[in-house]
Amino acid sequence: MFGKLGVILLVVKDVDRSMHFYRDILGLKVLFHEPPGWSQLDAGNIQLGLHPEGNEVKVSPGTGCTFGFVVDDIRASTADLKRKNVRFSLLPRKEDFGWIALFTDPDGYVIQLLQMDAAKASSAEPEK
Repeated sequence: MFGKLGVILLVVKDVDRSMHFYRDILGLKVLFHEPPGWSQLDAGNIQLGLHPEGNEVKVSPGTGCTFGFVVDDIRASTADLKRKNVRFSLLPRKEDFGWIALFTDPDGYVIQLLQMDAAKASSAEPEK
């Protein structure tokens, strides 16, 4: 049986530019940064790997994969990111589970910002 999902690999055109975005704009903690090769950041319950584009792997936003960050206050988080010139394709919108907003990273990958309703978040806890 598989364990928990541990890493998301993101192929990027410029590792330093993406490191600046994820470290300095979003505030993720750097685990290691070895340009021009692999870099890795701590995103709470999962790690985000930044891999430079090459012959075998290409930057490809919009091909079926996206990921999201859960926040306590989506409006405050959105305002903070907008002050840092982050571009949003969807400002906070109410959904069945809570709130969602969408923004893009330097390579055009869509990132979700999520605020879960308290009742939905507590019901999503795994049973023991």
